[in-house]
Amino acid sequence: MAKKKVVRKTSTKRTKKAVKRKTVSREKEPEYMVQVNDPKNARKNILESLREVIIFMQSYEKFKKIQEEKVATFNQLKTSITEINRLVEGQLKSHFPKGKLKALGIKPEPVKKVQVEAPVPEMAEEPQLEVPVKKTTSELDELEAQLKDIEGQLRSMN
Repeated sequence: MAKKKVVRKTSTKRTKKAVKRKTVSREKEPEYMVQVNDPKNARKNILESLREVIIFMQSYEKFKKIQEEKVATFNQLKTSITEINRLVEGQLKSHFPKGKLKALGIKPEPVKKVQVEAPVPEMAEEPQLEVPVKKTTSELDELEAQLKDIEGQLRSMN
């Protein structure tokens, strides 16, 4: 008796075909060499202009810091005025007599220039609002470091 050969079916692996993508080829720009007649002088001019830019940036940072202080001062002034108005409304009005009085017509008087020094009443100082200046100081320090580097390079060129 002859044995039957058992043939197993094997799955055939399908291979994926690589899809070619169209690549847009950029036109290569021709590489040119440019000769600078006085490279030392050109470098010096570039460094000097960079130095001027950094000095300008430093002055701008100082300006921003002053603006922030101004805004903080105005906010503090606004809170002080509201507190004063609240005190006037609450405490002083209780001391005024109650009654119906007509408002007096105010006649404009000629303005006289008289310099009067009035004593300034001392008020209890409230804690100042601190504006975070850590970011601006680090930027200023960085700008100063860059400025020193550029000035050092300029000195070494001379």
